[in-house]
Amino acid sequence: MKITGRHMEVTPALKRHIRSRFERLERYDVSLDRLEIVLSVSKLQHAAEAVCSINGKRFQAKTSTREMYATIDQLVDRLVAQIRKHKERRVEHKGRKSRPPLPAALSAPEDAGLKVVRPKIAVLSREEARNRLESRPGAMVLFTCADSGKLQILQRSETGNVVLIDP
Repeated sequence: MKITGRHMEVTPALKRHIRSRFERLERYDVSLDRLEIVLSVSKLQHAAEAVCSINGKRFQAKTSTREMYATIDQLVDRLVAQIRKHKERRVEHKGRKSRPPLPAALSAPEDAGLKVVRPKIAVLSREEARNRLESRPGAMVLFTCADSGKLQILQRSETGNVVLIDP
């Protein structure tokens, strides 16, 4: 915790008050990477600004009143609200970040003769895909249609016609 005063001296009583108020952060079970507090006085306005980081996430709060102790209390309230909101979001979305496991059929081939192929899918127009399609019967081109954005397949039939498969 770094406490700085601009145009004022930070007294030991003020430091004790700041430390006692910031103990509220312990309720949220967070470990602060850093905490910097800047106090300043300009005419009759007492201002305070706090910048802290928790696991690389930066939080900042500013407030100003006519009395320094009230300013510090408001500053802590604002910072606690931000941290509480951040922590609630992390708890709510905790399971969404991980991808669901692949079905057993796709994760590992059980049959030694089964080969899993993950092709690169290009974004092409239907005409470009048709130009890439080989002339032999049964040839296929898997692509994302540039017009619709959908995954599509072009296949050459046994008769030599081109068939568009739109799953």
